[in-house]
Amino acid sequence: MTASQLVKSIADKTGASPTTVRRVLRGGNKEVWPGAAERAAYIRATARALGFLSNASASAVRKGRFDSVLLVLGNDPGRSNLPELLLHSICASLEEKGKRLSVARCADTELSDPTRFPAFLAQRSCDGVIVNYTHGHPDRMEAVLNTCGMPFVWLNAPFEENCVRYGDFGAGRRAARQLIDAGHRRLAWLDLRHRPDEKAHYSAAERKTGFLEEVADAGLPAPLVMSLGGLECGAQRAELAAMMNCGKRPTGLAVYDRADRVLLAAASAGLSVPRDLSMITFAETGYEICGISPTLLAVPSAAAGRLAVKSLLRRIASNGAAIRIDPLDFDLEEGETLAPPRTMNAATERETP
Repeated sequence: MTASQLVKSIADKTGASPTTVRRVLRGGNKEVWPGAAERAAYIRATARALGFLSNASASAVRKGRFDSVLLVLGNDPGRSNLPELLLHSICASLEEKGKRLSVARCADTELSDPTRFPAFLAQRSCDGVIVNYTHGHPDRMEAVLNTCGMPFVWLNAPFEENCVRYGDFGAGRRAARQLIDAGHRRLAWLDLRHRPDEKAHYSAAERKTGFLEEVADAGLPAPLVMSLGGLECGAQRAELAAMMNCGKRPTGLAVYDRADRVLLAAASAGLSVPRDLSMITFAETGYEICGISPTLLAVPSAAAGRLAVKSLLRRIASNGAAIRIDPLDFDLEEGETLAPPRTMNAATERETP
């Protein structure tokens, strides 16, 4: 709800005119008569009940804006991942523009209810919403947001409009290209988080598809694909160690995440990374595993925070006009887990020093 909409709502509830409501909230009302004082007190109490902050009321009424943005999270942490870099970037970008950030969690029942969610927003005194709800969206959630009357921007969600997305397909292709350019011809795609039948975050499918297409375009054999998300940690390491001990094991691995388990499995199989086995993964910038810096494609979290704020302010200024936002590219961070493969012995199909 915008400041103008809130003024109208207060006027409707109190029976006062919008002009009177504005005058009372910005402190310009003459209250020398008991009746005028009582009406002004009633208007201010109604405003507070609707979430209108008294210390910001005069400015909001004058400008028609609250200068505040709401970050909405689901109450299931697994679907509202909020990296530190992303949060700091959102805060810094808003501070540069003189805006405030507030945070609220919503139950799925609120996010998908066309009556409850607008009422929830009305109590937050904000000009726009950044929605950090990445996957497993409740039914009707997108429709509710599109009709709530509040400008919003999604973060890292599978929507074509009003959404800051990461270039996961391109990142998958680039992961394959890094391995291929290093000389690897036996490749594998590993997903240690998701089950094959799971409705996962869109990045899982896009990174995998990009990886497979880059390998196919290079004319190489189809990579080994392992989705081990349904197994507990020990069972995953056992499956990985068995794969690494086979005669024609892959020499170059792309790992969706949980790369630490790959390094543990390699150690238990008697292999050294990257001397015997190369690996590239996807993670936040500066990611380390027990002092090892893996070669990775860094998720552009900081850029996403800046772009989310920029896009939302653009929507607010244009009264909610829909926008399309180009996906953000991943940056390569060269680490210690990617090297050319050892020479292959054609007779044994095993590598030799």
